[in-house]
Amino acid sequence: MKKNKNLIEELLVFDAHCDTANVLYDQSSYFIKENKSHLNIEKARKGGLKAQIFALCVNPVYAPNRSIKKALLLYNALGKKLFSSGNAVKVTSTTETKSVLKKNKLACWLSLESGHIIENSTEILEFFYHLGIRCMTLTHTKNTDWADSSGDEPKHDGLNKLGRDIITKMNELGMVIDVSHSSDKTVEDVLEISSMSIMASHSCARSLCDISRNLSDSLIEEIANRNGYIGVNFFPGFLKKSINEQVMKNIEKNKEWFNKEIEGKEDDPDIINRAEMELYTKIVKNNDRVNSNAIIGHIVHIADIGGIDCVGLGSDFDGIPSTPTDITDVSCYPALVKGLFDRGFNENEIRKIMGLNLYNFLKQFDK
Repeated sequence: MKKNKNLIEELLVFDAHCDTANVLYDQSSYFIKENKSHLNIEKARKGGLKAQIFALCVNPVYAPNRSIKKALLLYNALGKKLFSSGNAVKVTSTTETKSVLKKNKLACWLSLESGHIIENSTEILEFFYHLGIRCMTLTHTKNTDWADSSGDEPKHDGLNKLGRDIITKMNELGMVIDVSHSSDKTVEDVLEISSMSIMASHSCARSLCDISRNLSDSLIEEIANRNGYIGVNFFPGFLKKSINEQVMKNIEKNKEWFNKEIEGKEDDPDIINRAEMELYTKIVKNNDRVNSNAIIGHIVHIADIGGIDCVGLGSDFDGIPSTPTDITDVSCYPALVKGLFDRGFNENEIRKIMGLNLYNFLKQFDK
């Protein structure tokens, strides 16, 4: 067996979700001010990260009609501050990915997070496809006008007619459907309608952390049976139920502070978004910690239910306010590789988990 150092150099480390575009756009963000951005070129090289799906993550507070502008500003930030450096290249297929990797550059896929960005229009969805976006997360923390979120009260019983039309359009375009954040019924409806495989780019296993945001065993099995992909989220609050309970208590504890921050400014999504970002730093204060074994536990469980070919990385780096103690940014992936070896995974299985599974999933969408 090769030494870990040699293996990390050879691995295709490919992660399914990060929110780094927001960090690049908002230089006043917590991650920049505290020098805690989880992903940059230097850290990517140190950790062996070779490919990444970058989300254009727009807070639902920008809905119903200010989301497109914010998404385009995030797109522009990636262009100006990442792609223009020459060290990272936007890609739209695994063929392009392979070409970029040969040049030792970071291959960057783009996704929309979430469905409110297209403002109920399949034409706007198509517009973003032609910009090079190849994935869309259907919902975020709130329902869209056509799909239910795991973080909101059910409104549509999953997908309504518009939602079904959007799924059909995504199939026609060859655009990846991402069901992270979606309600169970929304995921079930997608699986019924979609003619293509789907992914949950940054979700964990509900059996290990019983919250609605995570996937049930039955949904893990159904996604895997359709040659889908599940990327494990690194947020401790999704990895361990007791930490999630601490998060919820901190949200309640800081509710009065938050309401004062946005009082009289409810029509300004920028102010609300900024207050929510600050709230995220407060909800993890003094919480318990986990290490990479918690991530690996979810990987083991998902592989046990869906098979080794369905599971991989979905860190949510630069979108989570805390991380496991030994996986604090993308430079730490060698520690995860070591942990997988220690847990009994063989070299071939580790190659799949660290990126090959995601690459093979996306290969189904090449045209």
